[in-house]
Amino acid sequence: MNRFLLEKYSEIISELKFIINRKEFPIFKFGDEADPGEYSFPWKSVGIQSTVQITEEKRERQRNSRELANFPCAICVGKLAGIRNYFQIGRKPILILHYSGSTTPKEKPFIKKQAKQIFRDKITEITWSELIQKSFGFSFEEFFYEEYPACTFTPTEFVEDDWQKRIEACKIHLEENIREFGIKAIVVLGSSARLIFGTERAKEILGKEILWEIGGQKIPLLTLRSPEALVFLEEKSKKADSESNLFQYGKEKLELEDTFIQHLSQIMKYL
Repeated sequence: MNRFLLEKYSEIISELKFIINRKEFPIFKFGDEADPGEYSFPWKSVGIQSTVQITEEKRERQRNSRELANFPCAICVGKLAGIRNYFQIGRKPILILHYSGSTTPKEKPFIKKQAKQIFRDKITEITWSELIQKSFGFSFEEFFYEEYPACTFTPTEFVEDDWQKRIEACKIHLEENIREFGIKAIVVLGSSARLIFGTERAKEILGKEILWEIGGQKIPLLTLRSPEALVFLEEKSKKADSESNLFQYGKEKLELEDTFIQHLSQIMKYL
């Protein structure tokens, strides 16, 4: 190693010793860069969160968990679990409200096993798919779907007051979804309609478009029977013990299908 390099190494070591003793290390930077010493890094303690902050963070977690298996909501008493994928996103501004949970001890408990499952069984989904295809010419998956209410509950005898409280509490999620996705109209099926309006009122408005006040706005709402009604008639026709019964069940099924299509035509203007 030549003498020049040895002198340079000696200078470097000498300067390094000086820097270490002073405990200061220069930072090399380009001329157009700000000096690191000029940057400020303020620190602020999070402290105790306000009730408003906690509530908003909880709602944000719930919004982000709409399509998860365990919907994180603890508003209602007697809740067993959140319904898997309680909310499914579509593309047409129509929201279908339905309920796959049990409302009485006589009904069998049900848990969705597939991510995009809507109804309790495949045959009901196929039936609904055919109705939507005949009515609008596109897939049933184009619509938004929401379990309403969004949870299953401890099996008890059907008490309308209890279900009304649950429906009212669950409106917070429904309102957020309507607002966030620009929903223009709602279709309520079967048991969900009964839980929202009560048995008698649900019968009165069946197939009729009404205005439903929710979240400070009035939104068009249409009540329909569950497509399970068509499945029921189909099953009865298969078990018919005579040609006359077979004909009768087949006739009733066609009439009910026509009624579904006629009622669904009312929401065409909102697509």
